Parts: sequence; C-alpha cells; structure tokens
Amino acid sequence: DPDPFFAPLRKFYKFSLQFPQEQFMARSFGDAKVLYYITSAIKSQLFETAGIQDGKGITIINSRLKAFARNNKECNVKYRICQDAVEYVSPYMEEYFLGEVNADQKRKLVITDAVDFVTCLNDGAIYLSFFSEGFGNQMRGLETGSFLVCFRPQTTSTTTPDSAGGDTTEETPMTIVMWKCRADAINCLVSKSDMEGIRSRLIAMGITKTWVDVEQLKMDWLEQQKDDKKMTDNDNDAKTERNSERDAVMKDDTKKETSIGGDDTQDNKEVK
Repeated sequence: DPDPFFAPLRKFYKFSLQFPQEQFMARSFGDAKVLYYITSAIKSQLFETAGIQDGKGITIINSRLKAFARNNKECNVKYRICQDAVEYVSPYMEEYFLGEVNADQKRKLVITDAVDFVTCLNDGAIYLSFFSEGFGNQMRGLETGSFLVCFRPQTTSTTTPDSAGGDTTEETPMTIVMWKCRADAINCLVSKSDMEGIRSRLIAMGITKTWVDVEQLKMDWLEQQKDDKKMTDNDNDAKTERNSERDAVMKDDTKKETSIGGDDTQDNKEVK
C-alpha cells in the first residue's frame, strides 16, 4: 500500500504504482534531510541476515546513493530529486515528449534534443528564452521544484576491423536534475564534475557543440532588451509628437470655425 509519507512525492513527480517506496530509507525518523536508495538485494540480505523487520533498529550511515534531499526553497513538496539516483527514479516517472499533443505539461520527466540538453548544462539561472520554443513553453507549465531532463541518443552502428558486419551499440540515455524557478528561468542541480563527464560522453557520440555560453546569452539578451526599450521610447516620443501636432491643428481649426460662424447671441436677443 502507498506510504502516506510518499503520497505527496507520488503526486508531484507522478510516480507510477510500481514505484519501489520500500527501497528509499532515511537515517532517522521524522523530517529527514536525505532519503537514500537501497537495492532490493542489499536490503533483503542485510535485513534478513540481521533479523530486522521494516528497517527498525538499524541506522543507515551511507548507501552512497542520495535519492531525495530536503528542499530549502519554496516548493509544493519537501524533497527534490538528487542526481545520484536519477537512473533509479526516472523509470517510474511519466515522460513528456516535446511537441506531444494534449499531453499533461506537469510531467516531471522531459525528453529533449541535444541542443536544449546542452543548454541545461550551465551554472546559475538559465532563462527560458535561451531554449527552443517548445522546451521553453513546457518549462513554463511546470510547478516550482525539481524535474528531470533526458536526452536519448539515437542508436549508432560501428564496424570493427575484424568483423564482417556491423556491431550495433545503443547509447545509454543521459538524465539530469533541474529546478524550475518561480521566475522565467531554470537551474541545473548537477555538479561541475558531473557536467564535464556528461560533456565527454556527448563528444564521444560525435556531438561537437557541448558548451553554451549562458553569460554571453544573458548579455545579448540584456542588450536586446535595451534596444527594444529604446525603440519603444522612440515610438512613444514620435506618437506623442504626432498627437501634439494633431491637437494643435484641431485647435486652430476650431478657432477658424468660431470666427466664420460668429456669435449668434446678439441675433437671438433681437429675435426675442
């Protein structure tokens, strides 16, 4: 049966009913800082050997796989996904493919292409305007909190010198943890060393552009905003000037009409 502790996580991350909640454990009861992932084999051997029921009476020091960490930012759930355990968490999440029609845009596992994936591999706030239109729109539909971005390389075929045919090798998908900010931006929750490892894998696949200078994009974006504001101000000044000229012409025409029509007050008095 679903554990009440995991109910908010299941709802937020849209985990399937097969999500192995019994394999995620904490070092202590209550509001734990970290939830660790333990394989079913280790858990069964450890607990069965020690004769422990439901993990009671044993303290987890370190399983080397941090699965969830407690949020220190405003979010609808207490825990965010950790990079260490994405391959054990992602199989139980509903996927969202860019361009999918009538799909639930609140899915937390987004399948994207190499260009948007590489743009995600940066420090600090990454504005959604730096991504493709489809990816940016999907991000805007997400709630504040962590989510996953996955790049699945196409299957590649290689031929070795001593073989007559081709040896087909399927590349492992690459998945990273991101954070949807309250503003129109996202953050990458991956360490720099892990980023470099991912870039090395991309290069091995033949993807040459593995770096996007987000800081330069930000400067270009700010310059564009300044230019747009300047153009808007110029348009407003020109509009104000045209309105002033129109008002002056209308005022002059009104004076002429009054002069031509004259004052009929005296005529009215004479009629009376």
